Amino acid sequence: MSQKQRTESEVKDSPDSAPIVEVTESQRPDASLGLVLTQVIIFLMDGQRYALPIESVQEIQQIVEFTPVPGTTPALAGMIDLRGTVVPLIALRLILGLPSAPFQLETPLVFARVKERLVAYIVDEVVDVIDMSGTSLQPPSELYALSERLLGVSRLADGLLFVLDPECLVPDSALDSVDALVDGGVL
Repeated sequence: MSQKQRTESEVKDSPDSAPIVEVTESQRPDASLGLVLTQVIIFLMDGQRYALPIESVQEIQQIVEFTPVPGTTPALAGMIDLRGTVVPLIALRLILGLPSAPFQLETPLVFARVKERLVAYIVDEVVDVIDMSGTSLQPPSELYALSERLLGVSRLADGLLFVLDPECLVPDSALDSVDALVDGGVL
């Protein structure tokens, strides 16, 4: 029997053929989240490449004067005033489980929308914006400590890219601290 005459069932079960795997839209990591990744902004943290979907990013700036907020979660580095809006400054290194590092006026901030609010992430270096169409995004391994904070992992020509989930990245405790400070009139 020729390959053309074989049924799909026989091809699937044949030891000399590659298995046929059908992936539905709901099984794709980006589709299951209702998110179609078109572009991501890549940044470095301790030499590793991470990314956020471009749809969640509002702007990128260098660090500005900020007000430290003592007695809050360590991930909340302080608050900044962005054109009249109080924005929490998030120490992304701490969220990612990396050692803290000093920052200065050249340190970039990535302003992004998280849970219907604006936050500023302190990152080591902003690298690029890339087109993700045609790039596979694999679900993160459960063995990875940050799996709950990732949309997925993409293999690029020069290494892995960890695509962070902006909705799961900032701890609720950090956002609750900001709400308490704003509601209490401290900020």
